[in-house]
Amino acid sequence: MAVAVGVFATDGAPRLENRGMRRLLGGAGGPGRAPVRLVSPGFPQLAAAGQRGDAPIYRGILHFGDLRSVAHSLRGEVWRLDDDLVILAEFDVVELERVLSEVSALNSKITNLQRSLVSEQTALERSLDELRATQAMLVHSEKMNALGKLAAGVAHEINNPLAFVRSNVHTLGESFARLLAAYEALDAAALPGGAGDMAALARVLREDIDLEFLREDAGDLVKGTLGGLARVQKIVEDLRTFARLDQAEVELSDLRESLESTIAIAGPALKSSGVQVTLEWAELPRLRCKPAELSQVFLNVLINAAQAVECRGRGNGRVVIRARDEERCVALEFEDNGAGMSPDVLGRIFDPFFTTKPVGQGTGLGLTISHKIVVDQHGGTIFARSTPGVGSTFTITLPKELDP
Repeated sequence: MAVAVGVFATDGAPRLENRGMRRLLGGAGGPGRAPVRLVSPGFPQLAAAGQRGDAPIYRGILHFGDLRSVAHSLRGEVWRLDDDLVILAEFDVVELERVLSEVSALNSKITNLQRSLVSEQTALERSLDELRATQAMLVHSEKMNALGKLAAGVAHEINNPLAFVRSNVHTLGESFARLLAAYEALDAAALPGGAGDMAALARVLREDIDLEFLREDAGDLVKGTLGGLARVQKIVEDLRTFARLDQAEVELSDLRESLESTIAIAGPALKSSGVQVTLEWAELPRLRCKPAELSQVFLNVLINAAQAVECRGRGNGRVVIRARDEERCVALEFEDNGAGMSPDVLGRIFDPFFTTKPVGQGTGLGLTISHKIVVDQHGGTIFARSTPGVGSTFTITLPKELDP
């Protein structure tokens, strides 16, 4: 089978063939096709090449095929034997193996290049994700820095006039009380034993100013004013607590205090949507954490919940915040009865710049930043479960021991 040996008449008629020659001549034949034969050099050319001798009449490449195409090309020799031609040809196994080896090597190179390309693409995608995450954190840092400066400015500008007004209202209330007491003393002295004109004037004045109403109304006005000033002071304190302007970055903190100050800051957004916020709070230990960062997380989750429940109509949206103490961590749940999320959206909520809001109404950074604060900075977890049409629940777990 490694060589093809055949004896042929000068017109090409076969006289004797080995298995290799039979395979060669029968490989391309078939029903409706011309038989395979030696086409170059042709039998007439070989017959005219010479007589029998000690050297072949042809040595080189032998082409076998039908009259329309070449099926095989082999290296061989043609000898003259009386009136016949002897053809000896070898199948070039070594050359075939070399070609196959080269093809295999090329395939291996292509495979390696493909793997390298995939690896580089993965590295580029990872770098792009890191750049996006870095950009998100830079935006967050700038926002928090601006918020801190704003809170410091607001607290400074409000606290001084607030203290001034509170002091003045207290003084005004005391002065009015003394003035009223002096008036009543004079009134009491004028009415029983005073001259007729003086007594008449005292009675007219009492009726004109409606002394009884004035006494009650002035006290209520001072009390209401002081109450309003106390509310303003509480808002400033909540703003300071939210921004943590005068506290260290990492400290023992009361999560309920942080959450209540955040709810107060988010109050306008919650009230505009008519959202009812309910706290189901268990006793939690003071947690070593970054309270300013966690306040940002709480704010992001609350604002998202307020926007999610808008579909329920004003006054029908609710957010329930639950807290529980677990063995090694504390867990916070934010449950809303909003529109819910599809599995596709739920799987992408922490991706940078992903948002379902219209253009210009959301940056897609809130939950990304929240995830980094909880997971990267506190070693905790944040995940969500949601049912379309029912609502969503965000669960945040924070370890009790924060790694330095």
